[in-house]
Amino acid sequence: MQRKREEYLDLRRSLYDASPALASDAEPATGSGAGASEAAGGADSEAALLKQIRKDVPRTRLRPGGALCQVQADLLVESPRIQSFMERVLFVWAVRQPASGYVQGLNDVLMLLIVVGLADESRLPVDRLSTELLGAVSEERFAEIEADCYWCLTQILSEIFDHYTHGQPGIQRMVQRLKEIIRRIDAPLAAHLEAQCVDLSVTYLRWITCLMVRELPTACCARLWDTLIAESAQAVGHVRGSSDCGSAGFEALLVYFCACFTAYFSQRLQEMDFEAITFFLQQMPTDGFADREVEVLLGEAFVLKSLFQQAPRHLCGSE
Repeated sequence: MQRKREEYLDLRRSLYDASPALASDAEPATGSGAGASEAAGGADSEAALLKQIRKDVPRTRLRPGGALCQVQADLLVESPRIQSFMERVLFVWAVRQPASGYVQGLNDVLMLLIVVGLADESRLPVDRLSTELLGAVSEERFAEIEADCYWCLTQILSEIFDHYTHGQPGIQRMVQRLKEIIRRIDAPLAAHLEAQCVDLSVTYLRWITCLMVRELPTACCARLWDTLIAESAQAVGHVRGSSDCGSAGFEALLVYFCACFTAYFSQRLQEMDFEAITFFLQQMPTDGFADREVEVLLGEAFVLKSLFQQAPRHLCGSE
């Protein structure tokens, strides 16, 4: 672990601290020729990357729940210390992943890892963190948490890397699969949504890109991720799905969880018209969710995953 922390520190120094994008008072480049043009192009791309990250980081939000109220959640996210932390990690990750680069929504994914890291340091549940506890973390320990979060982010995203590459083929695959699963497990809901001309693609895109961080209270989302990561670890050594069907671990269970999450609100959705459904999906009423609700949905998702894996063509959107 210490070796990985030192490795991240080296990456941060070479990719973030030494980036010309951070040198706001640097003099304009005066070189000429192809080498100078290439260097200028690299500096411009990093400047654009940093600008986008700095736009998105302040927009990051935690979903309150339990003892974590919205005010405390917002104060934690808006802490300059946290925002600098996020900027560094996202910048280093994006520079090291040129095939995808930075994608909006990664800031939300990273924020949950930060909360879990701080909760572990404070020996408190994730829904009991506060800015006061943040201030008690030393700079040295904060740097270690930053490194740990970077490597956790890297590992999780490696499971679903094609969700963030050009065209987002992984997400498109999951969205299509979700629609097919809903048609199979809740035909009345699927028929009602079709009758109301509701396309869930945009909603599912948000859910999958942010790994449900915006939809579930923080503690519930951590519980979900814990199971997804365990499924991914269990899938290691086994034959994973084809490129058309995705990972047999993390991604597969997430698809079924999202389907069960949709079906959980089926009765309410079937009583709504287009406008009401659209508004409802923008802010899912999950503030009262606790571990028991997530565990029930995970249980249902696991049953569906087990059933459909016996007929893998169902996973791939066969009719």
